Amino acid sequence: MHAKKRNKLVSLYRSRYVRKGATSNSHGYSTQEFVGSLPADAVEIPGDLLAKLSPEEIEYVENEVILPARQAAEQSRRQAEEQRRAAEARERDPRWRIDEALRLLTDAGTLASGDGRCIDAAKVNALGAATETLAAAGNVRRDPLDAVVAAVVSATDAVKAGHYGNAPSGSPRDTQEYKRWLRIREVVETGPNSLMKALQAEGWVTKKR
Repeated sequence: MHAKKRNKLVSLYRSRYVRKGATSNSHGYSTQEFVGSLPADAVEIPGDLLAKLSPEEIEYVENEVILPARQAAEQSRRQAEEQRRAAEARERDPRWRIDEALRLLTDAGTLASGDGRCIDAAKVNALGAATETLAAAGNVRRDPLDAVVAAVVSATDAVKAGHYGNAPSGSPRDTQEYKRWLRIREVVETGPNSLMKALQAEGWVTKKR
């Protein structure tokens, strides 16, 4: 018996040699008898085909068709299981999201540097809250003084980039921008509860004489 595979179908044939003179033939020749067919990915021999096969032919089909199909099916199952587990692990893993978020935020910062007015403040606040949550989850303690420095640097860049535009002609003292600046000076340096006075009280900053 031999098998021919075509279009995902395996056809089985028996070969028989006809001797010279057996049927008044002048010379010997081989003939092929079609026995049946089965899908190339079959993991069992179909019952109607099984009934036509001898024990030796059954063993041949098992080795040539069924066993490779079972092995391929098992490999495919394992690959699918590995892919499923990898997808579940990725779904639970925050690390790649952090990497992707960092990349996107860096891009956003570059694009917005020329026009900070396109940024939604509520979304920025939400990003800050998410960052704090991640820092707490990772047991990362950010120095509050570093946060102050980062905020001032960010504000400076925004002013230079034209976020507030040019001050109106005349006195700017009635503008919200100027009032915010006074508030910044108060909480950082001039107010009774300013950052500078708190640092002075703990000895980190020398008091002015």
